[in-house]
Amino acid sequence: MYSTLRYKLESNGTTYDNESLNASVFVDLITDLELHDFVVLQPSERVEGSMYLQAASLEEPGQMVVETRLQEGESGFRHYSYTTADTTKVIQWFLDYWGKQELPELKDWQDITHEMG
Repeated sequence: MYSTLRYKLESNGTTYDNESLNASVFVDLITDLELHDFVVLQPSERVEGSMYLQAASLEEPGQMVVETRLQEGESGFRHYSYTTADTTKVIQWFLDYWGKQELPELKDWQDITHEMG
């Protein structure tokens, strides 16, 4: 189903194409996120409806926010957010999204679609 799926990873002005992605790139970028840094992983086709997975550091030391946007209908979407200090969990979510084409379980995530207006 995803045989032609390709990814683009962007982090603070640097873009990594599909061929340069590997687990250590995700580990390094997510582990070293500093204030106002971000990592965005964008598939060439939606993964379980998701357009991208992104992580960004927050003002509170050690905290980061992970977000994803799901296509809903022709032009609609739902936007979900999860705040955590668990870098290992975030790395695993990115690795699963990239390697297995699986979204994180969103039941504990906050639906912030209304903030995206």
